[in-house]
Amino acid sequence: MSDTVLQDHLAALSPDSLDTFLLSFGEEKESVRGAVLNGTRLLNEMRSAHELGILESLILGQAYLGALLMTRSLKGMGRIQLDIGCAGPVEGLSVEANAAGDVRGYLKQVPIPINAPVESFDTSPFFGPGILSVNRYPDGAKQPFTGNIDLQYGNIGQDIANYYLVSEQTRTSVAVSIKFDNSGRIIGGGGLFLEALPGASDEILDAAQAAVSAMPSPGELFSRGHAGPDMVQKAFNGFQLTPLENRKVRFHCPCSRERFKSFISALNIEDLKEMSVNGPFPVITVCHNCNTSYGFEQTELENILHQRSSGKQT
Repeated sequence: MSDTVLQDHLAALSPDSLDTFLLSFGEEKESVRGAVLNGTRLLNEMRSAHELGILESLILGQAYLGALLMTRSLKGMGRIQLDIGCAGPVEGLSVEANAAGDVRGYLKQVPIPINAPVESFDTSPFFGPGILSVNRYPDGAKQPFTGNIDLQYGNIGQDIANYYLVSEQTRTSVAVSIKFDNSGRIIGGGGLFLEALPGASDEILDAAQAAVSAMPSPGELFSRGHAGPDMVQKAFNGFQLTPLENRKVRFHCPCSRERFKSFISALNIEDLKEMSVNGPFPVITVCHNCNTSYGFEQTELENILHQRSSGKQT
């Protein structure tokens, strides 16, 4: 998709946002905490930046949505690192999202090798056996909270829900979905997260899950122009719904040319010498998380080497 076509497509989409809420049912109060996410714009930007096909956009996009939903209760400088390593053709992925609503990340294998045309959106054949790892960095924490589980489903939403059940003994429901049009454009992408609060009865959890099962997928609803809060209100019309917070979300990476220059400056001095002599020039560095490239000409590398040799910082 060209930049002009992409910008025209983005202009027609609603702003992305993450809305959190509480649900109660009958005599129970604040029994379920939830979040609904519209990420259609950021998924299109992710796809364009990483130059992804439909399958790659589906799998990495679902990981973006899942990671953002996992930030729903983070504050300040809090962030989530979601990693998957697997034996299937995907090989793995890494996604980071933070409390400010920023998300970035990459697939380990692009394009994903396939032996036959993809006939469904079942992603499990592309993962195979693997490990889901979550590093959660709450605001101000000196060390992350880390959890690892075996992949059970090869479906990012279901595997995230299983992570909460196994690692945190919390019952959740996680749905992430992406809608493509007939030409392969992403026209809807989003997710829904429900989390049982302490003391919640099986009755309300079952009723909430039944409501989720009865509704169309979030990606489908966003493709029709529905807003997240309206979607939730309609799906849970038998519940008392209390809105909590609206947070903007976006595909954003803080990488820069200066940061990559500092990485080059920190190389072993022999490697730096070899690079400054043999190139090839320009030396191209690429950020895995957003696919932005930065080039360094020979004269700049020689200057870095000179400053390094003389003990100065670049």
